[in-house]
Amino acid sequence: MSGERIAELHLHHLSHLQRLRVDPVMFTAMFEHTCSMQNCNASCCQHGVMVDVKEREHILQHVDLIHRYMDDDQVRDPGKWFEKEEEVDSDYPSGAAVGTEANNHGCVFLKKDGRCVLQVAAIGEGMPSRALKPFFCFAFPITIDSGVLTIDDPEFTNRPQCCSMIPGGSRSVIDVCQFELEFVLGERGLEELLALRGSNGSE
Repeated sequence: MSGERIAELHLHHLSHLQRLRVDPVMFTAMFEHTCSMQNCNASCCQHGVMVDVKEREHILQHVDLIHRYMDDDQVRDPGKWFEKEEEVDSDYPSGAAVGTEANNHGCVFLKKDGRCVLQVAAIGEGMPSRALKPFFCFAFPITIDSGVLTIDDPEFTNRPQCCSMIPGGSRSVIDVCQFELEFVLGERGLEELLALRGSNGSE
C-alpha cells in the first residue's frame, strides 16, 4: 500500500472485522476496457489457496458428492486435500486458515478444464454456486490482507488472458470487480465503497 490516507468501511457484512480499511489502489488502479473476470485462466489456482478452517470442515463433509464430479486423475483421498499446518489469521472468521494442497496441475480441486470441482459439484447438485467453494476463491482478485480490502495478487494484472492494468485505462477495479466486491462487502458495503470513490475524486 502507498502512504496515502487509508479510508475505512463500516457498513460491510463481515462481522469478524470491526475495522475494514481500504487500500488506495482500489481507487487508483485502472484497466483496459476489455478487462473482465470472466476471462479467468485459472492461473490464480496454481499454488493452492488458503481457506478458513471451518470451510475445510464443510468441504470434508461432502467428500462423496465432490468425488462424483472429479476428473479421473484428481486426488481422491481427502486426507491429501489440505495442508496439515494451520495459520492464525484474523482475516478469516474462525481466526485460522489452512492451505489446499497443490500438484503439478495446480490446486487439488482444479479440474483439467480450469474449473473448480467444488463449484462444479455444488451447481451440479442444485446448490448455490459458492456452497462449497471457499470465500476468498469466490472473491478473487479481491481480498482482505491484515484487515485491508485490496487486490489479491498484483501480478494478475500482468496476465493478458485475464486483465491488464494500464495507465489511463477506462475501467477501475470497482468497475471490473463489482460482483466480487458486493459478494465480499454486501450491498450496503459496496454502496459505501462507491461513495468513498466519489469522495476521492475518482469518478
